[in-house]
Amino acid sequence: MPQIVPQTDRTTFAYLAWSLGALGFLYAWFHRVTPSVMVDHLMADFAVSGAVLGTLSSLYFYAYASLQLPVGAIVDRWGTRIPFACALLVAASGSALFASAERIEWAYLGRILIGGGAAFAWVSVLKITALHFPPSRFAMLSGAGMFIGLIGGFSGQVAAGAIVDAFGWRATMWGLAVAGLGLAMAVWTLLNRHDQAVRRDAPPETIAAVLSGLRNVLRQPRIWMVAGGGAIGAAPIFVFASLWGVPFLMQTHGMTRPAAASLTATMLIGWGFGAFLFGWISDRLGQRRWPLLAGLLVALLTLTAAIYLPGLPKLALGGLLAMAGLGSGAIILTYAMSGDLASHAARGSAYGFANMLVILSGAVFQPFTGWLLDLNWSGKTVEGARLYDAETYAAAFLVVPVTFAVAIAMIASSGQETSSALKDT
Repeated sequence: MPQIVPQTDRTTFAYLAWSLGALGFLYAWFHRVTPSVMVDHLMADFAVSGAVLGTLSSLYFYAYASLQLPVGAIVDRWGTRIPFACALLVAASGSALFASAERIEWAYLGRILIGGGAAFAWVSVLKITALHFPPSRFAMLSGAGMFIGLIGGFSGQVAAGAIVDAFGWRATMWGLAVAGLGLAMAVWTLLNRHDQAVRRDAPPETIAAVLSGLRNVLRQPRIWMVAGGGAIGAAPIFVFASLWGVPFLMQTHGMTRPAAASLTATMLIGWGFGAFLFGWISDRLGQRRWPLLAGLLVALLTLTAAIYLPGLPKLALGGLLAMAGLGSGAIILTYAMSGDLASHAARGSAYGFANMLVILSGAVFQPFTGWLLDLNWSGKTVEGARLYDAETYAAAFLVVPVTFAVAIAMIASSGQETSSALKDT
């Protein structure tokens, strides 16, 4: 039986555990987007094309995504403290390897380790929230966790852009290695006493029980539709905000790197606010699907306008990107919907599955967009980096409205979850 602890200790630990999970997710997001402010440096230093650079960035997503099902099963069975701390050490090691790489192959390996280490962060936030808070607060608190993570995305665009320009990309990666080590020590130390003491339910007793829960998750078509729709709807964020938006704005709008990074970062800030806002709306209304569809529609209209409307002033462009991020924040509800459709003991597996599909979206669409850019490349270079013109970007970024439209269609056809899933149990 789970150990009984005083309510005050339960509440204190719940918020401590949630905060550490959110900080780990912030760290993962910082890593996720930093290649976008290093694009020309990495292309020049390693003498690679846009497609190769897109592959380097996307290896994070392949490693991250491939581990999501095991991560979900692990946290269902053993909790978050030991796996999460070890994973952060792996990410820190990958940062150090990336920072010291002289060949692209070593940078590849470093990026894989970073992605693998970061794989536990978001599932840990979701599992902690499901275990220690009532279901009626799940969407709001998971949205708040997403908001904190997106602060890492914003910092990765703005702060990292300035650091890269001032000290170089290698120093930036060494700093991330030290930060990961410190966070791993905090998780290991602060979660030590209460790792399994404060639980809303007992974990599955056997590996067979964990695998049975995972199989039940994978057999539900509605979870596939919801999670798949969320994954495809997240593609524009990965394509534009996380990698190709900075060089696009520098080339087509004549912006400096810090200015372009700041503008794309407004999408990430908007995404964070949107995750919290749509989570709160969802919990208040007892609805998941309709707020999600509304957010995706807003994101479709505003990001498409930001890319294709000519002569936009910087203020209008920033407003459209912020609204696109805000609407995209509704994707947080796909996790809540997936968890609502799974048994309580198997929710880690449901979250891991949904997150695997979302991250695979980045792994697929970042290099695919790089391939589209290379396909129409004019042959121009600047200091060893490929230069893509406005027409090339316009053709490649057609993936944005297409993926949003497909996501809306999938979510709309998934059916409405039962409102009883949102009631406290």
